[in-house]
Amino acid sequence: MALATDFARLWSDPNTADRERKRMARLLIEDVTLLKADALTAHVRFKGGATRTLSITLPKPAWLVRKTSEEVIAEVDRLLDEYTDGAIADILNQRGLRSGVGKVFHLTMVTRIRTSRGLKSRYDRLRARGLLTLAEIAAHLDIDPDTVKVWRRARLLKGHRWDDRGQCLFEPPGPNSPLRYKRKGVWKGRSRPQFCSQPNAGGAV
Repeated sequence: MALATDFARLWSDPNTADRERKRMARLLIEDVTLLKADALTAHVRFKGGATRTLSITLPKPAWLVRKTSEEVIAEVDRLLDEYTDGAIADILNQRGLRSGVGKVFHLTMVTRIRTSRGLKSRYDRLRARGLLTLAEIAAHLDIDPDTVKVWRRARLLKGHRWDDRGQCLFEPPGPNSPLRYKRKGVWKGRSRPQFCSQPNAGGAV
C-alpha cells in the first residue's frame, strides 16, 4: 500500500536502481502488446484490468540521420555548372554548410555526393555545351596537343577546368581562330580570352 501511494517519488528517486524499477513495473502491468507501423503503438493492460494505449514515434534510422540535406544536394548540383568538386567543397565550407554528420566538406565527399545522387559531372556538363577535349581541339586546329597548352597559357584559347588536377575542356575556336595568328605568337591589339577559367569562391573569374 505504501508503494502504491508513493510510487511516483520512488520511481523518480535517483537512488532507485533500474532493477527495482522493473520490479515495480511488473507489480502494476499485466502485459503489453506492441504494434509497429509508421509509429509504435503500445497497448498496456494493468493488473486491475485498466488499459491504456500509447503511441511512440519511431527514431529515424541511422542512415537517414547521417544523410546530407536536400538543400546541400541542390546547391552542389547548381555549383557543378561552374566549379570543380574541390572548389565546391571550399564554397560550401565558407558558407558554413556541413554534412549530415556535421563534418566540413572536402573533395572526396563532394565527389561521393555527386556520384551517389546521380548528378551530372562538370565534365559532362561542359561536353554538353560543346566544349572540346585536348585531342579534339588539336585535331581541329591541326596542331600538336602541346601547342594547344602553349596557346592556352598565352590566352589564345579559352579552356574551362573540369577537374581539380587542372585538366581543361576548350571552347571551339570562333571566327578569330588563333590559327590565323599562330606565326605571330601574340594577338596584337586584340583582347585575349582567359585560359582555363573557373570562378573562385568569391565569384571572380
